[in-house]
Amino acid sequence: MSEPRRSPERERLLAAVERVRGVAAAHAEASERLRTLAPAVVDALQSSGLLAMAAPRALGGVESDPLTQVQVFEAMARADASAGWSLMISVLLAALAGGTLPDEGARQVFSGPFPTFAGLQVPTGLARRVSGGYVLEGRWAFGSGVRHASWVFTCAIAAPEGGAPPAGPPEMISLAIPREQVVIEDTWDVAGLRGTGSDHYRIEGALVPEARTCPFPAAPQRRGGALHSLPLIALLAAGHVGFALGVGRRALDEIAAVAPRRVKAWPQLALGSHAAFHMDLGRAEAKLAAARAYAFDALGRMWDQARAGEALSVEDWAAIRLVQTYATDVAAEVASFAYRAGGGGALYAASPLQRCFRDIHAATQHIAATDDAYEFAGRARLGIAELHPMLAPRPPAGRP
Repeated sequence: MSEPRRSPERERLLAAVERVRGVAAAHAEASERLRTLAPAVVDALQSSGLLAMAAPRALGGVESDPLTQVQVFEAMARADASAGWSLMISVLLAALAGGTLPDEGARQVFSGPFPTFAGLQVPTGLARRVSGGYVLEGRWAFGSGVRHASWVFTCAIAAPEGGAPPAGPPEMISLAIPREQVVIEDTWDVAGLRGTGSDHYRIEGALVPEARTCPFPAAPQRRGGALHSLPLIALLAAGHVGFALGVGRRALDEIAAVAPRRVKAWPQLALGSHAAFHMDLGRAEAKLAAARAYAFDALGRMWDQARAGEALSVEDWAAIRLVQTYATDVAAEVASFAYRAGGGGALYAASPLQRCFRDIHAATQHIAATDDAYEFAGRARLGIAELHPMLAPRPPAGRP
């Protein structure tokens, strides 16, 4: 195995997130009001070095292992869920774009200060083939961080030159577009993750050079080591797991702080003196710790296989999908317990308990945490599961 199991930069990255988390926590309410990250949080993230955490070393990145990524995303989401989510989106899109764009496109995108990314990898736009590239039009939802991004890395259906219908299934491509060529729609008025600025965005006839495009979802690995050999969903797994664990942990932090001073009306006793609450809190601690151990086991095995150059089996895919959904579900259960135990005070917008509740339930709506992961795991256990195109392995490195 040519790469260590844990990144040598792990301690530096964890120290960096410790420096940023205070800024993120202090401005969490401002981010909520603005419905996008407060400028001070954006500045702290951009100066921290964390945005390069998963990008290829050849482009100034760190290529940190998935287990380190879980810890970093967990720590940031524990400080503020919106900051944790926004960091996750930018880091993972940088990894995806950095590992797959052609050399000239990568040089354009990653020149200068390390870029900030936004974008949805769902093909709701149309890229019309023209000489030298594509003309891109379309509208996308969930552009987390788009208001402070320098690049948008998005996905579209590719139409052949001249408008002829495709001979087979439509080709899909990912494209990198400067943020200045993107129109942001003010649509992010939502219940949870309000500070992420996940507005709709549209692109109106932007010309994208071919060098800033790559196939989707199974783009070839053009640079990077074992991390960038991971197929798309596996590459993104650590981010969603770490985010969920961090929000669940913050919810338990908050209810533990509230319990000694919250007096329940009927018995006139502090919540922290109730044996039933002690039992529920203990169960919640065990559930979250078990989900975390499961995550490190599943993602650790995935990383060991990537380092060894081994292909992922259907059973491996079931575990990768399952751990993302399960960690999110457990975090939502833990946050729901903490919110309910917090009583009437948890209703107020100033309460972190209600924010944890809203934020993690927003994350349960993401495609990475859908219930069909359980169904897929059940089919895999019975030997009847089939791989979805989104789980397709990458072509060999250097071969488009």
